[in-house]
Amino acid sequence: MTMLSPNQLDVKDYRAEFRPDIQAVRALSVLLVVLYHADIPGVHGGFFGVDMFFVVSGFVITNVLLRERASKGTTSIPGFYARRVRRILPAATVVLIATVFATYHWLSFVTGAVNAEDAKYVAAFFGNFRFASLGTQYFTATQPPSTLQQFWSLAVEEQFYLVWPVLFLLLTLPWRAFSPVTRLVSSLSLVIAVSLTWCIIETHQNEVWAFFSPLTHAWELALGALLAVLGPHLRGQAPRFGIALATLGFVAVLLCTWFYSSTTSWPGSAVIVPVVATGMIIAGGSLRGADRMGRFVRFAPIQWLGNISYSLYLVHWPVIAIATQYAISPLPLHSEIELIALSIALSALLYYAIENPIRRSQWLAKRRLITFVFGAALIGLSFAAIYWHLSHY
Repeated sequence: MTMLSPNQLDVKDYRAEFRPDIQAVRALSVLLVVLYHADIPGVHGGFFGVDMFFVVSGFVITNVLLRERASKGTTSIPGFYARRVRRILPAATVVLIATVFATYHWLSFVTGAVNAEDAKYVAAFFGNFRFASLGTQYFTATQPPSTLQQFWSLAVEEQFYLVWPVLFLLLTLPWRAFSPVTRLVSSLSLVIAVSLTWCIIETHQNEVWAFFSPLTHAWELALGALLAVLGPHLRGQAPRFGIALATLGFVAVLLCTWFYSSTTSWPGSAVIVPVVATGMIIAGGSLRGADRMGRFVRFAPIQWLGNISYSLYLVHWPVIAIATQYAISPLPLHSEIELIALSIALSALLYYAIENPIRRSQWLAKRRLITFVFGAALIGLSFAAIYWHLSHY
């Protein structure tokens, strides 16, 4: 690795690099969440798959920012948000509108109206505050959960990304004091320390707000960002240790999946183990080097599941929640498995028809203004569908 100058990031260090292990972590995290929501035996703690995904998101997004800064010498804030529009909004809009329609159609109009109210906040990426203000109990709810409740984590993520790109830009300006890496590492370490401390304190004071607050989850995204900044210092340095570290992280995740449950005080201090374990898997991959990834993480079905993980996360919850509420009584295991299969099929359709084509559209990528107009139109379409249902039922 080349030496970093005080005022710039080296393009040779922050190069584009496909990480099959990151796709494997994506696949594992979404699979844990889906299996947990489907009440599959043995997956008692699968809910922390969302926290794993936060770490991965922080790592991937920060890598993009680092590569742009290293190659172009600047960070485009409009460019960042244009990419988020293409990446997040199309699939989210389709799922939101389809869920509002399906809730009205298969459940009562009263349930539909309540969920349509939730949809207003979800469409504006404030769903987490909506659910927290209602006192939504994720584990011990006495009322049927919102069919849009999965959007809470997307809101947390986007709220973090309202702040992080701007902070990144400021920290990588050509100051004389300290290198950009030193500034980034110091700032992210501070965010991790403060956010984790608040996560533990807030869980004891108000577990509902601790669950939905962006302040209690910021450290998870910051941990992923920190691993991205340190990536060049780890890349290929200790392959054998990397294998051991990643394996230990994977084992820790599986143990948490078994031993954690709905009775676990969450997030609190319990979240440290699966989140740090996810960081260990990512760091282990960096130490090992991308060219030394094992066959397991490169296994085609795992990589494919990682590809569709975002769409699957969005789709699976309304499929399971609506079917469960429609049935009134708990569903048998075979029905839950069928719902998982249906969710995977629908998410694959969403990925290939909507998410991937728009995300990779070079036409939109070259037309930033049109991208923002397109994003505004999608949000407007969501609100139009919401108010149409509220006025017609």
